[in-house]
Amino acid sequence: MKRIFLRIFICFAFTGRLFGSDTLRLVFIGDIMQHMPQINAAKMQDGTYNYDSCFSFVANEIKYADFKVANLELTLSGTPYSGYPCFSAPDAIAETLKKTGINLLSTANNHSCDKGSKGIVRTLDVLDKLELYHVGTYRNISEKTFSYPQITDIKGIRLAFLSYSYGTNGLPVVYPNIVNLIDTAEIANDIKLAEKYNPDIIICLMHWGMEYHLKQNDEQKKLAQFMISHGINLIIGSHPHVVQPMETQTDSAGNIRSAVVYSLGNAVSNQNYEHTDIGAIVHVAIVKNNTTARIIDCKYSLILRHRPVENGKMKFYIIPASKFYNNRQLFTETEYVSLRKTLENTRKRLNANNKEFAEK
Repeated sequence: MKRIFLRIFICFAFTGRLFGSDTLRLVFIGDIMQHMPQINAAKMQDGTYNYDSCFSFVANEIKYADFKVANLELTLSGTPYSGYPCFSAPDAIAETLKKTGINLLSTANNHSCDKGSKGIVRTLDVLDKLELYHVGTYRNISEKTFSYPQITDIKGIRLAFLSYSYGTNGLPVVYPNIVNLIDTAEIANDIKLAEKYNPDIIICLMHWGMEYHLKQNDEQKKLAQFMISHGINLIIGSHPHVVQPMETQTDSAGNIRSAVVYSLGNAVSNQNYEHTDIGAIVHVAIVKNNTTARIIDCKYSLILRHRPVENGKMKFYIIPASKFYNNRQLFTETEYVSLRKTLENTRKRLNANNKEFAEK
């Protein structure tokens, strides 16, 4: 009970800064990556790093939400900084995420062990210092026992967050560190554990699927159905680096019973594979009447990566699709045509494959 009391106390203090609606609004954004061109772009003349400009266009798109979640697909291992294949990014990326309003980061992914134990531990140290919630990796079993599932109370609605990865690129998880890996028996046990804290909604952050595949595979669909049948209400996927279909399941009265986002795609990266320059922001609304909470709305909006050269240096921006057509002057003709084609194709594909999950 001590664990729950501590979390409720912290989150009630946080809730007091939110706008006064009885609807809980959640936002989920995709993969936060840091390849070396991104790290170089963030380096200032004085040698420090700053990522604020990268998120400047998208900040207003997410600030309305009560709680915001992203996938941190990198480590904060300190210098020397490195990009693919073993990521170590400047702490400044986490500082900007905090300033942008991100509240929770999923840290279980195939790059969790890129820098060994130092990478896992120092990443958690940085996030803790910034008072950013995190879920999926742990310094040791004692920490996991105390803090997993991540229980968060906002506006009287209790959320339980779980997080898992399909693997760690073959790199070992060094004892006593822990990375949550996908295992149906463990997931079932974790759901039972979460239920002991009487959550209104259980959310699972899944690092799964095949990179660059535009549709979910059979394993993703099977896992999703398994989790839903065991009590998961909302599944948010990452890893493919492209946007995959989204769906809701409703009960006989037409109420949303569960929702699955198979892949949000990238929030920001320097990947050059087709479709990796577009991602999704998912918006979820939850209400609670008396003792019952339910998801009442699920929508998505699209974001585009913009890589202009400014003063001889490549820069990175996340541009909401809603602002794309009205800001044509931001883009070269070649980039504008390419992004417009990607945007139109993604909308067409999602419109054809989504199930009761519309664009915002």
